[in-house]
Amino acid sequence: MNTKNQRRIVIFFQGIDGIKRHEWTHGTLYLKLEDDRDCDFIHTEIRKFYKGYINPEGGVNMYAVGDEFAFDFVPEDREAPVFTDEEEKGVWSEFAEEEMFNNMDDEDESPAFPSYTEKDQYANMPDEVDMMLNLQEEMKRGK
Repeated sequence: MNTKNQRRIVIFFQGIDGIKRHEWTHGTLYLKLEDDRDCDFIHTEIRKFYKGYINPEGGVNMYAVGDEFAFDFVPEDREAPVFTDEEEKGVWSEFAEEEMFNNMDDEDESPAFPSYTEKDQYANMPDEVDMMLNLQEEMKRGK
């Protein structure tokens, strides 16, 4: 990317709060953010600006690199499938969720939301854990 377009991008994101530091290296923009949770918002805004004012047939890929985020400006066909057109927004995540459920076995379940009954919850407990629980109960009763 040429220096003129790099400067235009820098001027644009200087209007966005939350960016501590920036650096250009070989056409890749590295940003250090005040809050890493803002990365998706900043990615979206930089992409909108880049496609709207610099290269309508381009895209922006974002990568986490240590405590920074790297933004590569690429041709549209090499852009990661994170973004779709506005009318298709959300299709990617719905597809991923549907595929996840299609590939899930009956055996798969989240540890946070187990499907076993209260009676079954101790069935597969290791003996050491069972013994430790029994000892704790006996200590409470004074044995």
